[in-house]
Amino acid sequence: MQNRRQQHLSYIYAWFLVFVTPFAVPLAVITAWQGKVTKIDILCAFTMYCISGLGITLGYHRLVTHRAFQAKPWLRKILLIAGSFAMQGSPASWASLHIQHHRFADKQHDPHSPHQKGFWHAHCGWIFHGYKPDFRRFGKWLPKDPEVKHVSKYYLYYSNLGLLIPWLLCGWMGLLWAGLLRLFLTCHMTWSINSICHRFGKRAYTGTADQSTNHFLIALLTFGEGWHNNHHRHLQMPFLGHRWFEIDMGKWALLILQKCGWVWDLKIPKHFTSYEKSNSTL
Repeated sequence: MQNRRQQHLSYIYAWFLVFVTPFAVPLAVITAWQGKVTKIDILCAFTMYCISGLGITLGYHRLVTHRAFQAKPWLRKILLIAGSFAMQGSPASWASLHIQHHRFADKQHDPHSPHQKGFWHAHCGWIFHGYKPDFRRFGKWLPKDPEVKHVSKYYLYYSNLGLLIPWLLCGWMGLLWAGLLRLFLTCHMTWSINSICHRFGKRAYTGTADQSTNHFLIALLTFGEGWHNNHHRHLQMPFLGHRWFEIDMGKWALLILQKCGWVWDLKIPKHFTSYEKSNSTL
């Protein structure tokens, strides 16, 4: 599902995300200082951040990678298109590499473990190493999924909509704030789960065969993804926040979608209890 042209362009995307989007930070500060940014520009940036972030956590991660719930085809496609706005790869390649991460978490063949090749490799260096998804071993169902297949095929077009839409709505200031700055923040938050949430934070479940951790701030900024140790303990659990005070906005979104009848079959273990005493340090 990933041809040579897509692989070549993925390198271009990697360089763009790592070395170009950081310039959006000082430019955004300057435009704000000069009073050139409007409330509409900021609202557009916040909205695009939420759309792409929820697309990653609900579409790419919980739905496609771990199949933690079922959803109507039109909603599946919307979530995957929203996730593509983050420019982190097609849903097929993203999911396959994430499955590989779980198979070898913090071991030799983990694509992005800070305990194998260092913090910065885990954060963003790994995307330059040309890891190719192996669908036969990691996610053999991915090429057969119609929505995954469609969005992956047209990923280059859908991903660039994440820049085109802000520009069409708010002009160049929209492109800067809701496009480039939003991409910088979205990607570094996602990458922080690979780096920070495998080295810093609290390990509520000490029984996992890895060094995953929970981090409140990252969870808050990634719609629940920062409860990474929880996730490594219950991979197919659709809710990443397991206790009442663990904010998981992805969970809230799923509960709303379930009420609407658009998602169902949430894979919640029948005998699940928050933080089993035998595996918890709390």
